[in-house]
This record gives sequence, structure tokens and C-alpha cells, in this order.
Amino acid sequence: MFDNIRNFMQSFLGMGNNTNRSRGYQGNRYRSSMNYKLIPFDQAKDMIEKNTVLLMDVRTSNEYDLMHIKNAINIPVNEIEQKILQVEQDKPLMVYCSSGARSKTAIQILNNLGYNNIYIWEYGALATFPYKNMLEYGENGRIIW
Repeated sequence: MFDNIRNFMQSFLGMGNNTNRSRGYQGNRYRSSMNYKLIPFDQAKDMIEKNTVLLMDVRTSNEYDLMHIKNAINIPVNEIEQKILQVEQDKPLMVYCSSGARSKTAIQILNNLGYNNIYIWEYGALATFPYKNMLEYGENGRIIW
């Protein structure tokens, strides 16, 4: 049963098991293919702890303030185009949101802007992130970007 749900979600979000996806852009429309690397949870944890990626929480600032992964910066998906230009295009990025839908949108925007060194864990979703000890609650850990 869970495999059926997982397969449905992966096809719905366009985030199957392929680890490298090409992406394209036509005019003002995003194509459905994207360029990112799907990695296991333990590799994501290691990259976050060693600060080898810029961890981007693409949820709203209110959601971020309630709970986020330690050391994540908050760039809401609707502000990426204005704020990401401060980051070098070859910088490794890791994006997440609550369920994966905004992560998908963020990847499409980042790809369009020339950012292709992007990593996500399963769905790029906070809901699937298993390391609850890495979460911070409240505004205390807020990193302004």
C-alpha cells in the first residue's frame, strides 16, 4: 500500500527515482524536467552537518519561524528570483519545503536561473526528514537572508 502511495506521489510531483534530471526552459514556461540530485537521507544529513551545501528552506517565513532544520536559510519560493543572485551558481544547494511541491517549483526556478548543483532528499520535504534532532523551533535560530 505504501509503495502505491509513494509511486503516486513521485509521479504527481515529478520526482521519481532518477538521480539526475535534465531541465529546459521555453519562453516563460518551465518544462517538466529538472536538474537535481536525489540523495539518501544519511548523505543529506552529512552534507548539512559539514556545511558542504547551502540549505534553503523555501517555505514562508512564518512556517520557517515555527520549525526549520538547523543552519537552513529561509528564501520563500516566491522570493528566490530576487534573493538567490547573491549565491554563486556553482554553489551546492539543498532545498526543502513541507511536502515537496514548493521544492519542485524552487528547483525549476533555480534551474532557469542557471543553478544546477542542487540536491534533495526524498521529495525535498521536511515531512520525510528523519533527523528530528536537527530541527529548531521558534525564531531563535532564524537566519535572515
